[in-house]
Amino acid sequence: MGYKLIKVISMNSISNVNNNIGNKINNTISNKMDKISFKTEPLQLRVGRRDPSFAERLNTAVKDVNLKQNYADEATQGVLKDEVGIHEGMLAIGKADTSLRLLMQVKSKAMEAYKEIINMQL
Repeated sequence: MGYKLIKVISMNSISNVNNNIGNKINNTISNKMDKISFKTEPLQLRVGRRDPSFAERLNTAVKDVNLKQNYADEATQGVLKDEVGIHEGMLAIGKADTSLRLLMQVKSKAMEAYKEIINMQL
């Protein structure tokens, strides 16, 4: 008799644990679903909220790369004139190099996307 009672109690405990876990999972999912909106809004409203545009971001990135390149040139001249330490000059050159490489990767990806769009069949 004692064995059956323990078995029933343990089965009830397992059932309660499973229910609690299931409730927690359902609550978590419903909380996440509340944050996700499945309502679509017109394209014009979504475009109106975007800022800045891709062209503005690209323009800003090019200006930033140019600024870093100019700073690296000045740092190189400073190193040659012994006005700037070699470490600072190398850091400026490294930053300029990294930003230029990143910009070139963005350009390559944009060109690939453009070519893919052009080659699409209607």
